[in-house]
Formats: sequence, C-alpha cells, structure tokens
Amino acid sequence: MLQMMLGSHNSWSYLKPLKWWMHLIRFTAKCQSHSIRKQYLEDGVRCFDLRIKFINDILRIAHGKVVYKYSLSDLKEDLKWLNNQGDVWVRVIHEVRTEEEYTSRNKLHFTGFCSQVIEDYPNIHWWCGRNLFNWQYDYFFVEVPSCEEKYASVCPSKLDDWWPWLYAVRKNHSILFKGTVKDILLIDYVNIK
Repeated sequence: MLQMMLGSHNSWSYLKPLKWWMHLIRFTAKCQSHSIRKQYLEDGVRCFDLRIKFINDILRIAHGKVVYKYSLSDLKEDLKWLNNQGDVWVRVIHEVRTEEEYTSRNKLHFTGFCSQVIEDYPNIHWWCGRNLFNWQYDYFFVEVPSCEEKYASVCPSKLDDWWPWLYAVRKNHSILFKGTVKDILLIDYVNIK
C-alpha cells in the first residue's frame, strides 16, 4: 500500500480549449490552473488524471465537451518529463460519454495508446483504463491503487458540478486536512489549499 498521494483531477484541464465556443463552457470543465510541471513541483501532485479521446483518429485531451489545444508531441513532452521524475502515477481514462463516441475504432486507438505509454514511459505507474460511457475497462493495467475522489463532479450538490473552482475554494482545506486511508486522493484545483 502507498502512503496517501495527492492527485489532480483532470490534470490537463488548465489548457486552452480547441474551439471558440468551448471557452463559453470552460468554467465547467476547468479543474486545474497550473501546468503539469507546476502541479508536481509546487503543489506536490504525484498522481495525474489524463482524459483522452480520439476525434477523426487524432488523440485529443478532453473533459466533457471541452477539447483542448494540445498535440500528441506536447503530451509526449509532459510524459517524458514525468517519467524522469520516477515517482509519478497517471490514471488514464477514455473520455467518451456517448454511444456515438464509443466506437470499436476509438476503443482500439485507446488500447493502443495505453500499450504504447507503458512501453515508452516505464517509470510512470499507469492505472485505470476505464471509459466514461459505461465505466467498463477498455484496457487492463497491472497496478490498481485505491483512490478517493473528492471534487465537484462527485459531490451531491449539482450546483458545485458547474463550478469546480468554487467547490475547491469551499472544500479543499477540509478535504486535505482529513486526508484519506486510500492510496490516492484526487481533487480539483490542487493549488487551492
């Protein structure tokens, strides 16, 4: 069992949206304000939450309807840097929420991505592999840490679901104070303590 590790929910959601209209709903999808390196170096994050989907066979980082301006080569740079740290965990989730998105082709792309990152970044502990459409496993990683998720979209109040930042301001201090007996604690806005 690990000692409790701080994780950032939707770690890459600090990025800029890909399309203009996504800026209008960004406040509902943005869960972090610091870059991956800053989350690691300044906020103490050791577990990152990577949400990917494939649009026209192109890997994209996304959260709900918001897709981010970020290339595969940008992602590889972040993963290479995290791999060099040697003490990092990354949860990979297939960010598909509808039957239309959850195609066999996209599932194949996802499993290929998961297989490749394990090989390319062996110092990262990879886990999860579920999709958001039916919460089934699209890929089975060997490691299965226990995780407690305390962020806006898992709270009982639906109003907070629209405002991850507000939830973090109201709750992060007490969440972090209480901690968890699980291996990983995932929260929104890890810089708000």
